[in-house]
Amino acid sequence: KAVVSTQSTGTALVRDPAKIELENDNLVVEKCDVFNKEEIRPHVENNDVVMSCLGFGLQRSEPNPYFLQIAKVLSETMQEAGKRRAIFMHSWYTHPDSRGKCRGFFLRNFFIPYVIGQTLNGMRMSEEFLEKTTHLDYTCIQPAHLLDGPVTDKKFKVNDTESCVPDAAQDINRADVARYMLDVIDDEGSFRKVRAIGVDGPE
Repeated sequence: KAVVSTQSTGTALVRDPAKIELENDNLVVEKCDVFNKEEIRPHVENNDVVMSCLGFGLQRSEPNPYFLQIAKVLSETMQEAGKRRAIFMHSWYTHPDSRGKCRGFFLRNFFIPYVIGQTLNGMRMSEEFLEKTTHLDYTCIQPAHLLDGPVTDKKFKVNDTESCVPDAAQDINRADVARYMLDVIDDEGSFRKVRAIGVDGPE
Protein backbone atom coordinates (compact mmCIF):
# COMPACT_ATOMS: atom_id res chain seq x y z
CA LYS A 1 0.00 0.00 0.00
CA ALA A 2 2.80 2.38 0.85
CA VAL A 3 4.47 1.87 -2.53
CA VAL A 4 1.37 2.45 -4.63
CA SER A 5 0.39 5.48 -2.52
CA THR A 6 3.51 7.22 -3.84
CA GLN A 7 2.57 6.40 -7.45
CA SER A 8 5.68 4.23 -7.66
CA THR A 9 5.73 0.80 -9.22
CA GLY A 10 6.91 -2.33 -7.52
CA THR A 11 6.92 -6.11 -7.39
CA ALA A 12 5.90 -8.00 -4.26
CA LEU A 13 7.48 -11.44 -3.98
CA VAL A 14 5.32 -13.52 -1.67
CA ARG A 15 4.80 -17.09 -0.54
CA ASP A 16 1.01 -16.90 -0.91
CA PRO A 17 -0.42 -14.31 -3.35
CA ALA A 18 -3.94 -15.04 -2.08
CA LYS A 19 -3.07 -13.19 1.12
CA ILE A 20 -2.43 -9.96 -0.80
CA GLU A 21 -5.80 -8.22 -1.01
CA LEU A 22 -4.54 -5.04 -2.66
CA GLU A 23 -4.97 -4.82 -6.43
CA ASN A 24 -3.28 -1.96 -8.25
CA ASP A 25 -1.78 -1.49 -11.69
CA ASN A 26 1.44 -0.24 -10.06
CA LEU A 27 1.93 -3.40 -8.01
CA VAL A 28 2.82 -6.81 -9.44
CA VAL A 29 2.39 -9.72 -7.05
CA GLU A 30 4.44 -12.82 -7.79
CA LYS A 31 4.64 -16.15 -5.98
CA CYS A 32 8.29 -16.84 -5.44
CA ASP A 33 10.79 -18.81 -3.40
CA VAL A 34 12.82 -15.87 -2.13
CA PHE A 35 15.70 -18.16 -1.19
CA ASN A 36 16.10 -19.25 -4.82
CA LYS A 37 18.43 -16.95 -6.75
CA GLU A 38 17.14 -18.08 -10.11
CA GLU A 39 13.57 -17.18 -9.17
CA ILE A 40 14.33 -13.75 -7.75
CA ARG A 41 16.97 -12.70 -10.30
CA PRO A 42 14.60 -11.30 -12.97
CA HIS A 43 12.71 -9.30 -10.35
CA VAL A 44 15.93 -7.85 -8.92
CA GLU A 45 17.10 -6.97 -12.43
CA ASN A 46 13.84 -5.15 -13.22
CA ASN A 47 13.69 -3.02 -10.07
CA ASP A 48 15.96 -0.31 -8.64
CA VAL A 49 15.53 -1.04 -4.93
CA VAL A 50 15.14 -4.28 -2.99
CA MET A 51 13.24 -4.26 0.31
CA SER A 52 13.02 -7.25 2.64
CA CYS A 53 10.30 -7.31 5.28
CA LEU A 54 10.36 -11.04 5.87
CA GLY A 55 9.44 -12.56 9.20
CA PHE A 56 9.97 -16.12 10.35
CA GLY A 57 8.67 -18.35 13.10
CA LEU A 58 10.27 -18.33 16.54
CA GLN A 59 13.32 -20.49 17.04
CA ARG A 60 14.44 -21.05 20.61
CA SER A 61 17.56 -23.24 20.50
CA GLU A 62 19.84 -21.33 18.10
CA PRO A 63 19.90 -18.10 16.10
CA ASN A 64 17.24 -18.06 13.40
CA PRO A 65 19.25 -18.79 10.21
CA TYR A 66 16.82 -17.38 7.67
CA PHE A 67 17.67 -13.69 8.11
CA LEU A 68 21.31 -14.38 7.25
CA GLN A 69 20.29 -16.70 4.44
CA ILE A 70 18.06 -14.10 2.75
CA ALA A 71 20.74 -11.43 3.18
CA LYS A 72 23.28 -13.64 1.41
CA VAL A 73 20.90 -14.56 -1.42
CA LEU A 74 19.92 -10.95 -2.04
CA SER A 75 23.51 -9.74 -1.76
CA GLU A 76 24.77 -12.20 -4.34
CA THR A 77 21.84 -11.65 -6.71
CA MET A 78 22.10 -7.87 -6.50
CA GLN A 79 25.83 -7.95 -7.12
CA GLU A 80 25.32 -10.07 -10.23
CA ALA A 81 22.54 -7.71 -11.41
CA GLY A 82 24.56 -4.57 -10.74
CA LYS A 83 22.08 -3.27 -8.15
CA ARG A 84 23.13 -1.56 -4.91
CA ARG A 85 20.18 -0.25 -2.87
CA ALA A 86 18.66 -2.63 -0.34
CA ILE A 87 16.54 -1.99 2.76
CA PHE A 88 15.91 -4.64 5.40
CA MET A 89 13.40 -4.50 8.24
CA HIS A 90 14.60 -6.00 11.51
CA SER A 91 13.80 -4.95 15.09
CA TRP A 92 14.97 -3.08 18.13
CA TYR A 93 17.46 -4.94 20.35
CA THR A 94 19.27 -6.98 17.71
CA HIS A 95 22.58 -5.98 19.27
CA PRO A 96 23.00 -7.75 22.61
CA ASP A 97 24.48 -4.64 24.23
CA SER A 98 21.19 -2.79 23.74
CA ARG A 99 18.96 -5.36 25.44
CA GLY A 100 19.72 -4.20 28.96
CA LYS A 101 18.10 -0.88 28.03
CA CYS A 102 14.76 -2.53 27.31
CA ARG A 103 12.04 -0.88 29.38
CA GLY A 104 9.96 -3.29 31.39
CA PHE A 105 11.12 -6.06 33.73
CA PHE A 106 9.16 -8.81 31.90
CA LEU A 107 10.42 -7.82 28.47
CA ARG A 108 14.01 -7.42 29.58
CA ASN A 109 14.29 -10.53 31.74
CA PHE A 110 11.94 -13.03 30.10
CA PHE A 111 10.47 -12.13 26.71
CA ILE A 112 13.68 -11.05 25.00
CA PRO A 113 16.06 -13.73 26.34
CA TYR A 114 13.66 -16.67 26.27
CA VAL A 115 11.12 -15.91 23.53
CA ILE A 116 12.53 -13.69 20.77
CA GLY A 117 16.22 -13.71 21.65
CA GLN A 118 17.25 -16.16 18.93
CA THR A 119 15.21 -14.23 16.36
CA LEU A 120 17.11 -11.09 17.31
CA ASN A 121 20.39 -13.01 17.20
CA GLY A 122 19.59 -14.18 13.68
CA MET A 123 18.87 -10.61 12.61
CA ARG A 124 22.15 -9.48 14.14
CA MET A 125 24.07 -12.14 12.20
CA SER A 126 22.62 -10.80 8.94
CA GLU A 127 23.55 -7.22 9.94
CA GLU A 128 27.12 -8.28 10.61
CA PHE A 129 27.22 -9.96 7.20
CA LEU A 130 25.93 -6.84 5.46
CA GLU A 131 28.46 -4.65 7.27
CA LYS A 132 31.23 -6.68 5.62
CA THR A 133 29.88 -6.23 2.08
CA THR A 134 31.29 -3.57 -0.21
CA HIS A 135 28.83 -3.61 -3.10
CA LEU A 136 25.58 -2.76 -1.29
CA ASP A 137 24.10 0.52 -0.14
CA TYR A 138 22.04 -1.19 2.52
CA THR A 139 19.98 0.13 5.41
CA CYS A 140 18.79 -2.18 8.18
CA ILE A 141 15.74 -0.53 9.72
CA GLN A 142 15.10 -1.55 13.32
CA PRO A 143 11.58 -0.50 14.36
CA ALA A 144 10.03 -0.65 17.80
CA HIS A 145 7.19 -3.09 18.60
CA LEU A 146 4.93 -3.26 15.55
CA LEU A 147 1.23 -2.43 15.60
CA ASP A 148 -1.47 -2.76 12.94
CA GLY A 149 -2.60 0.82 12.57
CA PRO A 150 -2.95 3.51 9.89
CA VAL A 151 -0.13 5.65 8.61
CA THR A 152 0.39 8.76 10.72
CA ASP A 153 2.36 11.99 10.44
CA LYS A 154 4.33 11.37 13.64
CA LYS A 155 7.92 12.54 13.65
CA PHE A 156 10.56 9.84 13.44
CA LYS A 157 13.39 9.45 15.92
CA VAL A 158 16.48 7.49 14.91
CA ASN A 159 19.58 6.01 16.50
CA ASP A 160 22.55 4.76 14.49
CA THR A 161 24.67 3.72 17.48
CA GLU A 162 22.47 1.28 19.41
CA SER A 163 19.56 -1.00 18.60
CA CYS A 164 16.85 1.07 20.25
CA VAL A 165 15.67 4.66 20.58
CA PRO A 166 15.46 5.35 24.33
CA ASP A 167 13.33 8.51 24.07
CA ALA A 168 10.82 7.15 21.52
CA ALA A 169 7.53 5.34 21.97
CA GLN A 170 7.86 1.58 22.39
CA ASP A 171 5.30 0.93 19.63
CA ILE A 172 5.12 1.96 15.98
CA ASN A 173 2.58 1.25 13.25
CA ARG A 174 3.73 -0.99 10.42
CA ALA A 175 2.39 1.64 8.02
CA ASP A 176 4.75 4.21 9.52
CA VAL A 177 7.70 1.83 9.16
CA ALA A 178 6.81 1.49 5.48
CA ARG A 179 6.61 5.29 5.25
CA TYR A 180 10.10 5.59 6.69
CA MET A 181 11.53 2.90 4.41
CA LEU A 182 10.24 4.76 1.38
CA ASP A 183 11.47 8.11 2.74
CA VAL A 184 15.09 6.92 2.95
CA ILE A 185 15.37 5.18 -0.40
CA ASP A 186 17.42 8.05 -1.84
CA ASP A 187 18.88 9.29 1.44
CA GLU A 188 22.61 8.70 1.17
CA GLY A 189 22.93 9.47 4.88
CA SER A 190 21.14 6.19 5.55
CA PHE A 191 23.37 4.11 3.30
CA ARG A 192 25.34 1.33 5.02
CA LYS A 193 23.60 1.98 8.32
CA VAL A 194 21.94 -0.21 10.92
CA ARG A 195 19.35 2.26 12.18
CA ALA A 196 16.83 1.96 15.01
CA ILE A 197 13.68 4.02 14.50
CA GLY A 198 10.74 5.09 16.63
CA VAL A 199 8.14 7.83 16.78
CA ASP A 200 7.11 10.48 19.25
CA GLY A 201 4.80 9.19 21.95
CA PRO A 202 4.72 7.69 25.44
CA GLU A 203 8.09 6.17 26.26
